[in-house]
Amino acid sequence: MVENINNEKDAYTWKVIHNDLVNHIQERPHFTPSGRLKAKQKIDYRLVIENASRSMIRFKKPERLIRMIVRVITEQVGVDHAGVLLHNEKNKAYVLIDSKGVIGKKIPVGYIRIPEKNALIATFDERRSLLLDERGVLTYDNLKAILKDKDLLKKNNELKERINKIRKEMELISANVCIPAYFKRKLLGILVLGPKISHRKFDRDEIGFFVTLANDAAMAITNAQLIENLQEKIREVEHLYEKEHRLFIHTSIALAAAIDARDPYTAGHTARVTHYSLSIADELEGHKEIKQFNKFKEDLHISALLHDIGKIGIRDNILNKKRDLTKKERVIAMKHPEIGAAILRPIRELGNIIDGVKYHQERYDGKGYPEGLKGSKIPLMARIISIADTFDAMTTDRPYRKKRNIVESIQEIKKNSGTQFDPKITEAFLRAYKKGKLV
Repeated sequence: MVENINNEKDAYTWKVIHNDLVNHIQERPHFTPSGRLKAKQKIDYRLVIENASRSMIRFKKPERLIRMIVRVITEQVGVDHAGVLLHNEKNKAYVLIDSKGVIGKKIPVGYIRIPEKNALIATFDERRSLLLDERGVLTYDNLKAILKDKDLLKKNNELKERINKIRKEMELISANVCIPAYFKRKLLGILVLGPKISHRKFDRDEIGFFVTLANDAAMAITNAQLIENLQEKIREVEHLYEKEHRLFIHTSIALAAAIDARDPYTAGHTARVTHYSLSIADELEGHKEIKQFNKFKEDLHISALLHDIGKIGIRDNILNKKRDLTKKERVIAMKHPEIGAAILRPIRELGNIIDGVKYHQERYDGKGYPEGLKGSKIPLMARIISIADTFDAMTTDRPYRKKRNIVESIQEIKKNSGTQFDPKITEAFLRAYKKGKLV
């Protein structure tokens, strides 16, 4: 039975992720007709991560996602207990958010608080510490092994003191393994694992799985926290303003959050794309898909401002990579429209503004993403932002290439009319350019 789920959508999300993990983590014994036990099937950890990552983004409450992960690990991987320490900005500490163990064994939630300047936290912040293994994981066995190296510690009393401090912390929370979860190079939390019930050591594949799971969960938790923060700020300001001001306040909060999470180039990109989009819209007054022109422009303005907000959920090393992205990195980068839509969806007043965010990477010929929409099935707002976004991308420097000149960029827009871009929107774009609105 699913506990503490407030609505059907959250309950469905819980079940999807739980089943994705259980179906692939579980090493089920298989028997031959004669009753002999077959070898256990090898777990496809890559598939586990892909399935779990797709579903994690749906969670709107960080605590629910953490609770599900801890529950699945303890029940299906067979550890004595597991818990998650999450960074608390207000307390300047890493606080135990959830803990679960077999036969009722667990550490009381909220009981453990590890300060930011603690030796264990400092070790993870350093990332390349001698105390961590090649995956950046801290294990109790490794600490004991280092303490046995008399030659290493003979001239390094400071290291010995640090190891002993960390050992005490790990003993306090009964941790055999501590796995860091980073988001944008910041330590967001720590997955704490007790010993296996079988008394076997965690193998390399299991540790690799937990490392990837922890970091994917960190991204999902950050997104969920952003949604919570947005909603909390909305609740704080709503009583101060009349209904007609609420949309502006919501947008300001969301935009500020997005800008804070991005690099300096992005802020300029957002402003330019918004300007180009509104200039194109001015040439479309009377368009059959626009019922109320002023309202459409207001919505387009907000949608263009927020069109890339989903990139806060994409790692910096992908966004700012100077070389071509790998296939796996492209798949991750292409998630940003859906992430953006997921972030904004709880704000009811945004309504169809979200369509511009979600579908601005669609192509007129149906070869875009995330849904491969074609022609007029792509919302008009998204078709406008698409051409504005592309024009700015071509005429500004990017980490992986230098900008093109205006003339070359205009020719490229013309060339892709009818394939990448709506021909009618292209014509409006060219009219705006000829009137000097785009420079």
